[in-house]
Amino acid sequence: MYNNKKISVVIPCYNEEEGLKAVLENKPFFVDEVIVVDNDSTDDTYDVARKHGSIIVHEKKRGYGQALKSGLPTASGDIIITLDGDNSLPLTNIEIMLSYMEKGHYDFVTGCRFPMAHRNAQPAVNKIANHFISWLIRVLFKIDLRDSQSGMMAFKKDLLNVIKVQNTGMGFSQEIKIRAFLNPELKCGEVHISYLKRIGNVKFKKINAVQNLFSVLYLYFIRP
Repeated sequence: MYNNKKISVVIPCYNEEEGLKAVLENKPFFVDEVIVVDNDSTDDTYDVARKHGSIIVHEKKRGYGQALKSGLPTASGDIIITLDGDNSLPLTNIEIMLSYMEKGHYDFVTGCRFPMAHRNAQPAVNKIANHFISWLIRVLFKIDLRDSQSGMMAFKKDLLNVIKVQNTGMGFSQEIKIRAFLNPELKCGEVHISYLKRIGNVKFKKINAVQNLFSVLYLYFIRP
């Protein structure tokens, strides 16, 4: 519990046994439940999650967004935190986000990894793609969003009844942010968080950047 609010953490994972172990071993005492979405992993991700007492959701259809869409409804907390299973987002960030959320009375808070304290924590192509897409989102949607691809978000569980995300891939992250920031009934914010070099192989590929770009344009022109 964090100030009388139940906290759920949802972690989408595809072959993240090493990173996930590091994440779960450092779980803050105030986190009430951890939900690991095993996105049809072929390594020991499931065993690591089970060993550490996590709630496990199986999702055979691969995709970052698909995994989150399967795991988020399982969360029972008043506030839900999403983060990556590669240990790139230190769990000390959780208290930073919850404190920021509480002080500002926010419904939705997303973590901003820039500027990075560890410059080599993210491949150059990822940085370039992120900065360009984030800039495009600011221009098109007129919202102050600096890190559109951040996987660390905190929001009230009720938000899931208001925001319906369609993207089942990497674009899920930017879509939920855009929809939340554009919703006049929601108060949204962004706070700086720490970011480390991930454990394991990088999942983000150049094609993902292209897909995310088209996803932004689709939302701008169609806005379903």
